[in-house]
Amino acid sequence: MKITFQHNNYYIEVFDDSAYTQKPDSPTQYDKVYEPEIDKEFKSSSQHAVAIYDGEKQISNAIILAAAGATSVTEDAAFIHDNNLILRCSNVVVSLAIPKLELNWMTPADPITCFSIHKYREDYITYGEISVSRIDKKGNVLWQFGSADIFLKLDGDSCFTMNDNSISLKNFDGTNYEIDYNGKLLRTLTTIEKKPWWKFW
Repeated sequence: MKITFQHNNYYIEVFDDSAYTQKPDSPTQYDKVYEPEIDKEFKSSSQHAVAIYDGEKQISNAIILAAAGATSVTEDAAFIHDNNLILRCSNVVVSLAIPKLELNWMTPADPITCFSIHKYREDYITYGEISVSRIDKKGNVLWQFGSADIFLKLDGDSCFTMNDNSISLKNFDGTNYEIDYNGKLLRTLTTIEKKPWWKFW
């Protein structure tokens, strides 16, 4: 998938590039390559690229590599804030200055996978497999909230919802949480799945 932004006079594309390799004969090339230091000895699981155009001319490009849980570019993978592109890739969030795509910061948002990132006031809320985090615009993690299980369901139910004054979460075992935007737990509700009477396991 490719997502696009119009920012000032610039046209910005964010897309997956699975063909890229860090070798001289790579079929695609980028001016800037950003990767967490801890991931450099591993094969990348996610490769999200950015290209910026001024009119018809491409003026900068970059690729983000990460080796934790695999992600692809989706509508809730990136946005623009204060002349910076904020992008999640695998388990990290990066801030790239527009238009040169210089790296402002790179911050791990989840131990495994960051599914989405959302703007909240002047900060960012990330929805991850293990934790929900709030990150400020300088890349500092303000708080993280986790549970005894992953925030993921196989039945397609929403596990993450941002409300006006709280965030609703559901983990794999069916427990529902409501936290405020300071990361404080407001309430917990455990849902016990009722099985038909003929099922004994």
